[in-house]
Amino acid sequence: MNTVSYINDQNTPVIPLPNPGEGGPVDDGFTMPDDNFPVIPLPNPGEGGPVADPSDGSNIPVIPLPNPGEGGPVADGNTSGSWNPPGILGSIITVFPRPIIPCFFCNTTQYGTVRFLNAAAGYNPFLIYINNQLVVNSLDNADISQYGRVSSGSQTITVSGMNGYVYIQKQINVRAGSAMTVAIINTQSGLDLMTINDTQCQSGFGTGCFRVANLSVTNQNLNVSLNNFFSFRNVTYKEVTGFSYITTGNYTVRVYNNPSLTGNALVTSSMTLRSNTAYTLYIFNWNQSRDAIRTLIVEDRN
Repeated sequence: MNTVSYINDQNTPVIPLPNPGEGGPVDDGFTMPDDNFPVIPLPNPGEGGPVADPSDGSNIPVIPLPNPGEGGPVADGNTSGSWNPPGILGSIITVFPRPIIPCFFCNTTQYGTVRFLNAAAGYNPFLIYINNQLVVNSLDNADISQYGRVSSGSQTITVSGMNGYVYIQKQINVRAGSAMTVAIINTQSGLDLMTINDTQCQSGFGTGCFRVANLSVTNQNLNVSLNNFFSFRNVTYKEVTGFSYITTGNYTVRVYNNPSLTGNALVTSSMTLRSNTAYTLYIFNWNQSRDAIRTLIVEDRN
């Protein structure tokens, strides 16, 4: 690609070009040849947000706004210098047993069941492939797929952006007759896949099963309470607790930074716990700032 450089006597700083596979076409961004304003790379199709059109005619380049759930917080425009994050509370997804589980990748008669959770902040929705076969389309932050049958043994999982940019390619082991959730998580160096074994709740009448999975890279030591009574303490990053049997009823679930179990919670949500039903509280980020966490409670009915 041919490039042209303009000499700038005023030492205007230069905006670095994006890495391969990132950013988009670079607009020349000027109306007169001697303006020499730095150029902001435009996002790829489907990435970033709208580019503002300055109304003052100054031709100053404008940073594209991030899509919801991407990048850092966008200030509300006040001049106080403070910014309050939106009140994102927990959400609950109920998964009912299916008489026929669809096939994600089946080339043998032995298979397990796999679903995918997007617990990664700061990215557009993902495409998920198993051995180069597309199985999940447009998995956004806090989305979880249905279960699909996958042949037992070592399988290659590929996570890419909607534009085809590959973020992760990793092998997982699928055990015959087992169920698992494969979570896309933030790490200090980018993204990774984490496998979580799913088991049915055998608690019986009057109790259900509840566990906690801490997938937050910014809050790596958390406490969780149910009605300020039953608690999970010191749940570390990438830890999945065992199931605990809890009496059925209505609960307020609160998440705190360790060692607190009182005061202002980071996240609060409400749920109804049913008999013989498994609940997993997933904790992860909605952006990559400390305390910017959200929860997803997945209710798996037998």
